[in-house]
Amino acid sequence: MKILIIYPNMNLQENIQRIREMMGLLTEEEQSYENKPIVFIGTAGAGKSTTAKKVAESLGIEYIDVDERQGSEEYENLCKDEPGVEVSITRTDDGHQYGNSNGEYKRCVLNKLLQKYGNSKVVLDIGAGTEEGSDLLINLPNLFVLGVPTNSDDDKPYLDFLKQSRIDRATKMGNQDLIDTEKNMDTSNIQQSISNIRDYYRGKQFISVLNDEGKRKTPEELTQEIIFKLT
Repeated sequence: MKILIIYPNMNLQENIQRIREMMGLLTEEEQSYENKPIVFIGTAGAGKSTTAKKVAESLGIEYIDVDERQGSEEYENLCKDEPGVEVSITRTDDGHQYGNSNGEYKRCVLNKLLQKYGNSKVVLDIGAGTEEGSDLLINLPNLFVLGVPTNSDDDKPYLDFLKQSRIDRATKMGNQDLIDTEKNMDTSNIQQSISNIRDYYRGKQFISVLNDEGKRKTPEELTQEIIFKLT
């Protein structure tokens, strides 16, 4: 027997959707996420990749790190001769990569991935700085933006949170140079990233990484929220 719990922190429409799901009344269109990529966009330090991996694990589907594919020899070879693409990557035996690429290369890699996985249930983890390809994602129904408020008036708490999150990440890595860089970095760079993502992905599903008390949500809380929105 299924027991339905009504959550007071969810709006009426969300609770109605839960009831319909329990009764098996979801339409094919509402279940279309099962054959489409689940896409994650976010600013550095928002916990995007951690959340994306947990969602993929919870749903039992493939997780794809788009940044990793951009650095792969496979996608460099697929895109290097495309019009406007500039890419030059040196790979070492210890797994490090050095080089650079332009926006057209990032767009090409994303386009190739969508050609391959566009009708598959996978998780695509897309890093910041790939806004040039945002139009390729416009028709995907399940795109989630993490670490970016929908309203610029709410940016200040996020700027402080993201800066500290980056410092914490560098500290965990034990990289003192990176720690110093993050501590001394002006939040204007973070602000620019937030503004760019908000402008390019306006109208998509923005997921707050902070709760009502201004504290960071756990990866488990974010995963549960996203899976609920998917269904």
